[in-house]
Amino acid sequence: MLSALLPVAVLAGLAGEPAAMTFSPGCTTCLLQDAAAERGLFESDRCFPRFIGPITNPVLAKDPRSLTELRGLFIQNWIPDDHAALPGGNFQVLALQARLAITERLSFIADKDGYAFIHPAGASSQNGWLNLAAGFKYALVRDVESQFLVTVGAMFEPQTGEADVFQSHGDGLFTIFGTLGKEFDECWHVIANVGYQFPVDRSENSSMIYTQLHFDRQIMGWLYPLVEVNWYHWTSGGNRGLPAALGEGDGLLNLGTSGVAGNNLVTAAIGLKAMFSQNLETGLAYEFPLSNRRDLIDGRMVAELIIRY
Repeated sequence: MLSALLPVAVLAGLAGEPAAMTFSPGCTTCLLQDAAAERGLFESDRCFPRFIGPITNPVLAKDPRSLTELRGLFIQNWIPDDHAALPGGNFQVLALQARLAITERLSFIADKDGYAFIHPAGASSQNGWLNLAAGFKYALVRDVESQFLVTVGAMFEPQTGEADVFQSHGDGLFTIFGTLGKEFDECWHVIANVGYQFPVDRSENSSMIYTQLHFDRQIMGWLYPLVEVNWYHWTSGGNRGLPAALGEGDGLLNLGTSGVAGNNLVTAAIGLKAMFSQNLETGLAYEFPLSNRRDLIDGRMVAELIIRY
């Protein structure tokens, strides 16, 4: 009778054998671990197995879990035709993010790097390295039973990139952030991000508040349709002589444009992620502006491939 009611993984645990990852249709994917099993050195937190991370705003939006992974990114961005400086142009970014789970709560994050290719319409293309950015995050709340996480952290972005792709000006940027994640009914997930980015030299870079809401639903045990909404609010601009009509960048670029204080940019995204195993995940999303202000985003495609330990 008991065997008819309990999953195989649970019975394995009761029998003293380590439980393993089991996939089954619908919203029943689960990961059960033997209570005596020890976490491997730098191993990702496996106690939130149905979660996926956000995909848009890839530098600033965080996954609340402590993870060890490499995340490859490709970004294709189309610039509005009426943009003051780069009308009708586009740019691409290739990047590799790295995260290291020091404990089940504390992790090191290196979330900005990569190489950018900027193609202004009717002008010469410009290529170069983006700035680097790294920091730490810590899970203040880690409630496995309720599948609920609250994480805070900070990053610093030194000006290590190249001026040809609008990097390297100023003395660096700090970002402080918080993120929470909650699972509902085993297949619905909400992740919320909020943060504040501010420069060391306020004349060279702008300051902004940003938020993101991520919603997904797990189907067939491995597929995740998702929706995300991003909001950027600039609290102050730089003083580099750049006109307000130029607009500002998001987490990829901080131009230090004058006169942007009070500006808002709102975007939405629809996408799909696939979790092939607990160690391999991929995703694709298309992002577009909802606000009248578009700045550098007329449309954006983000693709990712995650290899996780």
